Amino acid sequence: MRTILIHIIIFFTSMTVFSQNNEIGIFAGGSNYIGDVGPTTYIHPFSYNISTNVVAGIIYRKNLNERIALRAKFNYAKIGSSDNWPKTTEYRKQRGKYFKNSIKELNLGIDFNFLDFDIYSSSLQMTPYISSGISLFRYDLLRYESGVAKANKYGDATDLSFPITIGYKIKPLNSFIIAFEINANYSNSDNLDGSYPGQKQMASSDYFGSTLSKDWYVFSGITFTYLFGNKKCYCAN
Repeated sequence: MRTILIHIIIFFTSMTVFSQNNEIGIFAGGSNYIGDVGPTTYIHPFSYNISTNVVAGIIYRKNLNERIALRAKFNYAKIGSSDNWPKTTEYRKQRGKYFKNSIKELNLGIDFNFLDFDIYSSSLQMTPYISSGISLFRYDLLRYESGVAKANKYGDATDLSFPITIGYKIKPLNSFIIAFEINANYSNSDNLDGSYPGQKQMASSDYFGSTLSKDWYVFSGITFTYLFGNKKCYCAN
């Protein structure tokens, strides 16, 4: 995954060094998971446990015009949940399972601005936006030993997820952009929580929860990006 990230950054930067339509910066916030353990609140940053559910990353964005931008993003997140947390259904509280996991995610996507967002203008710019794309992520494979409430790691795996992002961005200064966004990822895994370990030696009683839907993970936070490159020139020959 590290090699893929390096190649993507080189590709984007090499084709856009001549214009100030490039952004690079950081993302930070909280994470939560939706699956077969704990509460099922869809958007709940930090999920009752700040130390467990956090996310940080780097983001590169290329603005094609005032409405459309390409993005590349790498995130590292911790997720977790517990049947003992508030707003958990009663049968899960009686079960008492809990887990922790980590996610390393590389995302490629497209942003669409609802309003014109002129990065070359010196005036205040604001717009809501949506984004989608595809992500490659790596996570811990988990399972529950017999009679043990906590999930244990037995390996790791790489899979795909499909993000849907909504956000609002502001350019208060010439070279800086601040954005607030919620990024919901539908993963192609049902084992972020250890509910479906997929090992042949596991007994059927070791699987639990619904197999009709995969697990979700949600990142909510703020991005700070810096515009770089030469400003657009409308020079006559």
